[in-house]
Amino acid sequence: MTVVDMAEAIDRAHGAALDGLARTLWAGVAAEQISDIDAARLVEALDARRMAVKSTQRPASLGPLRLEPTRRRKPQRPPVRSQAIERRRRLAASGPMPPSLAARFTTGELAVLRIVADEFRAQKVCALCLDAIAARAGVSRTLAKDAIRQARRLGMVEVRERRRTGAKSLPNLVTVIDREWLAWIKCGAARRQQSVSTLEETTTHPKSEPSSIGGRISTTTDNLLILGERHPAKPAKRLPKIRKRA
Repeated sequence: MTVVDMAEAIDRAHGAALDGLARTLWAGVAAEQISDIDAARLVEALDARRMAVKSTQRPASLGPLRLEPTRRRKPQRPPVRSQAIERRRRLAASGPMPPSLAARFTTGELAVLRIVADEFRAQKVCALCLDAIAARAGVSRTLAKDAIRQARRLGMVEVRERRRTGAKSLPNLVTVIDREWLAWIKCGAARRQQSVSTLEETTTHPKSEPSSIGGRISTTTDNLLILGERHPAKPAKRLPKIRKRA
């Protein structure tokens, strides 16, 4: 190793590498490969490098350097996993959008978009935060964010951010803009209203249908409901007995 190479190595070395370079230096001096003048310069470079390394190290009396842990957002998770799985499957199976659009999303994403669609139908815009959407859909916050991002990428929703300077941003506003999905949401609301009306009418005026027993129709109630009016049931006619000839 030449004097120039050793000087460059000293500038880059630290710790035990400096001790190795010092031994190499004195070995070169003993072998008369390094002159006394060059050796003096290299020794000064070694001392300066050791002082520079010590100044960057933390004193042992202060103990090891500890970095304060960064505060991470606590993931939004439902209390019971089985309930969350059942909830997202039920929401996804309820038909939140047409089959042609639903085929592009997973079960969890469909559950998220069902929450968005319900909130849009009620408020004309979904202003819920991601944590609330994820909790209602039974999924994680990341999955809820990815579902809305995928719907936005496909041109199905419009997301408007509400950033505030020097303060926490407000929840984004999600609006459904896909025509097919809008028609599906409108028809779904009408179907649900019709189902509620039918259920209330059935509860108020229960219908009793005759039951078939043994291939013959028998009346199981005293009164029959015909066109909203009650009429007494007619007794069944008895067939005459046939006498056998002797």
